[in-house]
Amino acid sequence: MTPAFILRNFFSLVLRRELRFQFDRAPLLASNISTKKLLNLVRTGVNRVFPVSRALGYPYMAHVSPSGICDLRCDVCPAHDPRAEGKALLPFETYRRLIDEIGEYLIYVILWSWGEPFLNPDLGRMISYARERNILTVTSTNMDRFSAGQAGEVVEAGLDLLIIALDGTTEETHSRYRRGGSAARVIENTRRLVEERRRRGRDKPFINLRMVVSRENEHQVEDFRSLAAELGVDMVSFKAFSTRQQGHVDPRVDKRYAPDREAFRWYRYEQGYSVDRKPAKYDCRFPWTKPTLFADGQVLACEYDFCYTLPLGNLNERSFREIWFGPRARNLRKKFIKNRDSIPFCRDCVFDYKLIEGCVVDWDILRK
Repeated sequence: MTPAFILRNFFSLVLRRELRFQFDRAPLLASNISTKKLLNLVRTGVNRVFPVSRALGYPYMAHVSPSGICDLRCDVCPAHDPRAEGKALLPFETYRRLIDEIGEYLIYVILWSWGEPFLNPDLGRMISYARERNILTVTSTNMDRFSAGQAGEVVEAGLDLLIIALDGTTEETHSRYRRGGSAARVIENTRRLVEERRRRGRDKPFINLRMVVSRENEHQVEDFRSLAAELGVDMVSFKAFSTRQQGHVDPRVDKRYAPDREAFRWYRYEQGYSVDRKPAKYDCRFPWTKPTLFADGQVLACEYDFCYTLPLGNLNERSFREIWFGPRARNLRKKFIKNRDSIPFCRDCVFDYKLIEGCVVDWDILRK
């Protein structure tokens, strides 16, 4: 949410106390926004324009990892990187500590990171706890181990948006990247959730069936659209395959996975599949707007700091206020302002040099 976005929505925010926005092209509506949240949005907006080492407000969004472990083994995912930290399930008490302290400022919370969130038995409680405090909730799942009980739980909890990862319409294509996964299980579990939502007479969660487009599945894009419509989900989307992150900045990875069609590419490539650096670098403000809470309680400035290069502090040991406004966070922001490329997880930022806005290259809203 840039200052320009806040200005465009000023009257809706002030007069109606609501905010319409998109998350990965999916529509979200925040309503009954309190004066405290509104003023905090303005303060974080000032930080976007004038990024100084001191945070002027609390974050308006939070990235929370309910699970740092996963049941699948995707090739370039940090969940199985031996250097990655936070391989645990987030205790509900740690999550509650975060929401109790900053929930009155949050517009929405993202409930996933590098693991599979539905492996955490407390995920439903986490969704409900946020919703009770008028915080929108978003999560993403590989849908491989999704039970009938979980379908009812997420509908009752009031999850706002669910992104379902299915990387192909056949077993062969889906499992090439999502090793250990089953397309048939994802499809069946998606049907189960759509039916459970219908049976309970609810319109949430808004369900986005998403394919990460790679060279191995781009030939199934149109079949995927048809499948999404047949399943009765609300949205179908196609995400560009991203490769740049710590330990994976390797042209050989791009050469293997980048789609042949440039319309589905994250980057433009030079000869040898090195990334063309002419496009602009990402105008990042995450150190002021979006902390990441990993499953072991560590608070990071970015989810891509999965090796804990510059941890800000542990929520099990200190308050969020001490962490967010403390010396470690200020020093990181100083370092970020002075030379972002001096920070390892920033130097290899996946959002730098990309051709697209966001990460979704194509989408259709199937239910208005």
